[in-house]
Amino acid sequence: MKTIVILIALAGVLLICVKWAFLPSFPYRRLPRNQVRYLRIRLRLRLHPGPGHATAAELWLRWGRLAAFRRSSRTRPSLSFWRRALGPASGYSILAGRAHYRHGLHLPVEEHAVVQSPPRGGKTGWLASVILRYPGPVISTTTKHDVFELTSGVRARRGPIHVFNPQLVGNVPSTFWWNPLDGCQEPATAIRRADAFAQSVSQEGVEDASFWAAKASDYLRGYFHAAALAGLDLRHVARWVTGSGHTEAEDILNTHIGTGEQWAAQLAELRGEANKTAQTIRMTMSRALAFLADPALAISVLPAPGPSLHLKDFLHESGTLYLIAETRGEDSPVAPLFACLASELHYTAGLTGSRMPGGRLDPPLLMALDEVTQICPVPVPSWLADAGGKGIQIITVAHGEAQLRTRWGRDGARVIMDTSGAKIWLPGISDPVALESASLLCGTTAVREHGQHYHTRHPVLTPDMIRQLPAGYALVVRGGHSPVIARLPMCWKDPLYRAARQAGAATANVTPLHHITSPPTPPDDPGPASPGDWGPLVPRDPGPLPLRPANRTSYPWDE
Repeated sequence: MKTIVILIALAGVLLICVKWAFLPSFPYRRLPRNQVRYLRIRLRLRLHPGPGHATAAELWLRWGRLAAFRRSSRTRPSLSFWRRALGPASGYSILAGRAHYRHGLHLPVEEHAVVQSPPRGGKTGWLASVILRYPGPVISTTTKHDVFELTSGVRARRGPIHVFNPQLVGNVPSTFWWNPLDGCQEPATAIRRADAFAQSVSQEGVEDASFWAAKASDYLRGYFHAAALAGLDLRHVARWVTGSGHTEAEDILNTHIGTGEQWAAQLAELRGEANKTAQTIRMTMSRALAFLADPALAISVLPAPGPSLHLKDFLHESGTLYLIAETRGEDSPVAPLFACLASELHYTAGLTGSRMPGGRLDPPLLMALDEVTQICPVPVPSWLADAGGKGIQIITVAHGEAQLRTRWGRDGARVIMDTSGAKIWLPGISDPVALESASLLCGTTAVREHGQHYHTRHPVLTPDMIRQLPAGYALVVRGGHSPVIARLPMCWKDPLYRAARQAGAATANVTPLHHITSPPTPPDDPGPASPGDWGPLVPRDPGPLPLRPANRTSYPWDE
């Protein structure tokens, strides 16, 4: 027995010596006959993948904890030097994975990332591991409830847990109501929320889509402002959008000097002679409010008893917000609503951070945007330009560049790739354009083929090598650094999650809202005697709200 133990120990030592004997200088400069098989074997042994990849020295200098620590005084000014030096690196960076020789890859909390992965490729487990240890508030968008189940128990120790799940995906209840008209008495707020609603409507195949979205926003801001001033709700806005109510919104706005009069004149344009133009604009606005046709979704945005989400408190308390929705066809019905809420949170975080030391939010906000093109189509290309300097880190997750191009066009997808510091490709991607783009970013290196006595230039990683990476690994390209193939951390392997699961506290127990089977109906009120006094108007029940004009049965977006 003792001899067997000694032999096993000697065999283990021999294997370790063989593993670490493969230094980067040998035998990498010879092109293997089967590059994919050779790469997979070396990755399994945690060895250097091959020429052109980051060396151990570069990993330590560019990706290690020291590299993130050098930037931590700017990204986390509230932490003292000793807290940053002696505390965990998760206080000012996220662990993207582990490269060869188990070197950790740390991304500063001011650096954005874009992740491309096929369905069930492992992106959810990696994203959950990032959320689990993030030092500040987090907003997570997803079409399933698995991220909530994996992270809510641990995140509840850091701050409050909020869930907005109007469709009850996975039977996870919402914990608050949110009325987009709250605060729209201020013109600036009405403009922001109208922009979010109008720009979130998918107009693929529509000519001059940006023009129609901009015009729809111009009119929605007037409707939002009028409804907020009169104490009405989104059902009234939907009624005005379809042409019902005639001049009611204009009458409300005309009683307010300044912006109200200007917006009232703007709304009057919809009753002009350009019938085709007005019809197209009304269709865009109607599409943005189409979720109100479902009573189960309408109750989540109508005024009702129950808690609401206070955005400033959410940021200061390092809370976690889960936006969960399912898709129906091209987009989710609540996509405009989610986009509006996320946009308002992004604006509040930027404004709050500008008043903090260093001019950025501290601790930073993580926006983990999974399935962003379908359930939360916020303007990611424009956000990425300056969000990092505001203390907002954005992780954009998509199935490929084609999905990004479908939502934001070719230029928008290119902007996302250019402004994201870290680009992560998981195995299994089948888009030739995406694979070729990743291969070009990795560059070329000099190797010698079999039978040759000179070196020639070859790609560091060919498209088929990227596509056939082992499960659990990913190609990471960051800035001007050499490419790295990393083993991704998965949430269910994290010691924090394992400890919480053993204690039966992996998933937080949230307090659901009181269930309402139908939208609240305000009491009838004849309204003020004259249009000149709209101040204390009590909301009236608008009844059934047709979201389509009577002479239309389908729209171009429905085809």
